[in-house]
Amino acid sequence: MSFAQIIGQTRPKEILARALQTGRIPHAYLFAGPAGVGKEAMAIEMAKALLCSSGGDTKPCDSCSACRRAGRFGHPDFFFLFPMPKNAAVEEEREVLDSLVRDPYIRKLPWAAPTIGIERIRELRRVSSLKPLEGRRVVIIAEADKMTPEAANALLKILEEPPPDMQLILTSSRDAGLLPTIVSRCQRVDFNLLTNAEVASALMERKGVAQDQARLVARIAQGNYRHAAGLLEENLQERRNLVIEAMRISLKDEGTRIEWAEGVLEELDKRELREFFSLMLIWFRDALVLTANPGAVASDQLVNVDQIEVMNKFVAAFSEIRFEAIFADLEKSIEMLDRNVHPTLILVVLLGRLNLNLILKGSSI
Repeated sequence: MSFAQIIGQTRPKEILARALQTGRIPHAYLFAGPAGVGKEAMAIEMAKALLCSSGGDTKPCDSCSACRRAGRFGHPDFFFLFPMPKNAAVEEEREVLDSLVRDPYIRKLPWAAPTIGIERIRELRRVSSLKPLEGRRVVIIAEADKMTPEAANALLKILEEPPPDMQLILTSSRDAGLLPTIVSRCQRVDFNLLTNAEVASALMERKGVAQDQARLVARIAQGNYRHAAGLLEENLQERRNLVIEAMRISLKDEGTRIEWAEGVLEELDKRELREFFSLMLIWFRDALVLTANPGAVASDQLVNVDQIEVMNKFVAAFSEIRFEAIFADLEKSIEMLDRNVHPTLILVVLLGRLNLNLILKGSSI
């Protein structure tokens, strides 16, 4: 069996290859784990393998008609459901699928906070009552944790009485968003964060990135290939400079903080703001390492290893940095952003909290 397009994830590959070899395929899989590590890419490869019409041992073969059509989302028995608005245009849905054809790790996200509504599951139930055109039907439900309660309950009915000729593959980065009764009816396959070496190697091979840049981006992405690929499209140094600027601004008065936040959010969209929070979280984790081991930090202990001089100056400027509170505030900011709280409010509150938790010695950073 071959899952050559998948980065890392040795254990999931072994589990799925064994299932294909023995023919013991459960009616439903749950691919669970962090975002950006290849769950959807693996689900697509597994769907191709299940639909593959090649008589050989290597599945998916990527050369038969079934593999090629499934890879383009054009196979009549292959369905890929993902969060999208109820009124989304067919062209918009196709645009998302085309983005996966180009790179199965990077699904285009043209909408803010979409869900999987009950109408999508009702259509799935209708389709599942029909005989497959070519022997087997495969359905992927990406980000299944974003189903509405009505949709989740409708899917549960399908799982309770699964059609014998249909395989379901659910992906999720958030177990808490799934009904326990859905989880219990799926065979779970856990995906882990990728290693920095795996991410860096993939960036060099797939994106043509120079080794030094690939290693830096991989450290910042922290096991998330999709995040790493996104960082390549941005000026990483500008983003890190913005983190430092935010910390300077947090020490100013409230009016200055609000004005700065409003200005920044004219330039950053929701995804970029989330990334900004993640970069700040990494910066403070590095600062904690430097504070705990002043003058004795190995380069492999830091993410922002190329910024160690700047970080040492930053740490030295404060008499106290309340790291635990800052980590909690940043994680809460990301959570609030995912819940669609207004970005300006989130950023202004975070700056105010930093004002309380960064105790300056007297000189500016």
